[in-house]
Amino acid sequence: MLQRLQSIHPQVWVAIGTFTIIAASAYPVFSKDTREGHDLFSSEKPAAIREAQEAREQEYRRQMLQRRAQLQADQQELEHQLQQQQQRQQQQPQTKSNGKQ
Repeated sequence: MLQRLQSIHPQVWVAIGTFTIIAASAYPVFSKDTREGHDLFSSEKPAAIREAQEAREQEYRRQMLQRRAQLQADQQELEHQLQQQQQRQQQQPQTKSNGKQ
């Protein structure tokens, strides 16, 4: 058997070696992981990263809506206080002018 292997031409050995190296290099390309973004040459984001970003964006939106509602409530409270203060100021000159007469 060893003599038979030695009788194979060196160019055939080179061809077999080259084919083996190319096949081993191409294996990761053709044996794809089923999850997106986990391929060797994938330009997509992995699903876990995309889902984490979406969760952060949803949390940010929720916080912004809460903050907007709080700011609107604060603004209404300040407007109400300003109206009360203006009413008091309007009533004070009337009482002062009534007191002088």
